[in-house]
Amino acid sequence: MNENEIASLVWWAEERVRGFMTGLHKSPDFGYSVEFAQHRAYVPGDPPKHIDWSVLAKTDKYLLKQYEAESNLRTYFVIDSSSSMRLPTSNTKWTKVIELLALTGTLLQKQRDAMGMLEISETRSKFFEAKATNDWVKLLLNHLYTMEGEVNKNAAIAIEIEALLTKVPRRSQIVLFIDLFQEKLEEIINAAALLVHEGHSVRFAFISHSELEEDAEQFSGKQVFDSETGAKTFLDQNDAMNYVSFVKAQKQRATTLCRNVNLNCKVLDASREPMYLLRELLA
Repeated sequence: MNENEIASLVWWAEERVRGFMTGLHKSPDFGYSVEFAQHRAYVPGDPPKHIDWSVLAKTDKYLLKQYEAESNLRTYFVIDSSSSMRLPTSNTKWTKVIELLALTGTLLQKQRDAMGMLEISETRSKFFEAKATNDWVKLLLNHLYTMEGEVNKNAAIAIEIEALLTKVPRRSQIVLFIDLFQEKLEEIINAAALLVHEGHSVRFAFISHSELEEDAEQFSGKQVFDSETGAKTFLDQNDAMNYVSFVKAQKQRATTLCRNVNLNCKVLDASREPMYLLRELLA
């Protein structure tokens, strides 16, 4: 994808987010973070807007509310770039994740919030600090598009998630986009639970594709290949049914494991429209 195509994607995102935010005071999850700390005595010249009027009404004392931190939210997106994310051959899970990032990046910018990213692949990972500029969003999208066509097996996602503990500021928001074809799913979810323990807000967005992964008839009696190893095999009807059953079981396992450690979890269907998925993500 060239620079003009990325600019068109950003414009598309801006148009849809503008309609999405109509009548919406603020996003339920992305927004300005202010934490009350204590009161102090009013001094002439202090802004009246910080006076605690409820205290004044009860005690006749002028006290100002002080805040521990008045800083914009930082949201980091963790992206699984294994080859299974590039399926099917059109309308891929990978493309839908990029569209979601364009939408959420635009939403964050409108609220003056910063966006960062950790892209994880088999051979290396790439971390981007959070920034709140239009050019930065374009840079992140361009990086993801340069990954198109790469062949990668599942990476050590749990280790990379734990490493975020030393990389992201306290009270960040972290959104993880991974698919369900993970051998170490429990390790990944437990690593994310450590981030919650350290005060971060964490949510999983497991990416599936119902048209590809829930229709056994597509595979029965056909040759298929493993996108990560290149291995080819023929599937009979029983094999196809077992594959569909595996995907359904992984969905249930993912949601159960997240529930067990009090993690927010969504399974997003990449065959749906991106605005529908954005609403699902924020619900």
